[in-house]
Amino acid sequence: MLRPLKQYLVDEGIPRWRNILVTPETFLSVAVVGIFLVYGDRLFDKSPKIGDLTTGLIAYASIALGFCVAGLTISLTLPDRDFASHLATLKRSGEKTNSYSDLLFVFSWTAIAHWATILVLFVVILLTESTSPLLPVGHTRCRTAIVAAVAGLCTYCLCQFLITLITLSQVGSVYIKHLAERHPDTGDQSGSTDDQ
Repeated sequence: MLRPLKQYLVDEGIPRWRNILVTPETFLSVAVVGIFLVYGDRLFDKSPKIGDLTTGLIAYASIALGFCVAGLTISLTLPDRDFASHLATLKRSGEKTNSYSDLLFVFSWTAIAHWATILVLFVVILLTESTSPLLPVGHTRCRTAIVAAVAGLCTYCLCQFLITLITLSQVGSVYIKHLAERHPDTGDQSGSTDDQ
């Protein structure tokens, strides 16, 4: 498992490191971590309960993971060969990767982020009392750091899923333009007949 993951990060992650680290979703996630570290003790000392929160987040992350895997599979089997070729040759200026590999990366990266989140949340469930508040009175500083890190990871996943949806919309727009270029409008084919 570690070798394919390392290969994935080398082949796909490193060429896109700026698009992963220097993004609004990453900055928002870091901000959430900061908020939890500074204000978490006052905001989450009574609620929510860990069991309720982790169960809901695992359900969301599982659905998002399934969505991303399905999207990745569909992207790999695009029925329109011309459109797949178009995406594979389409590059943004200054970028080394093409639009098709970027599309596959968005799905795979979002899926991996959600997989990691599910794994972390299961560990949280196993190691904590489910009826305990998120940051109960008298908790350790280590617990605050762990909760902050998990909150940042969940925030990143939520933002990344939104990016995935926006990417799908953008691909749809490109596909519509591609179809319009292949089949230019020949005018209104419905026609109208004069009343006689």
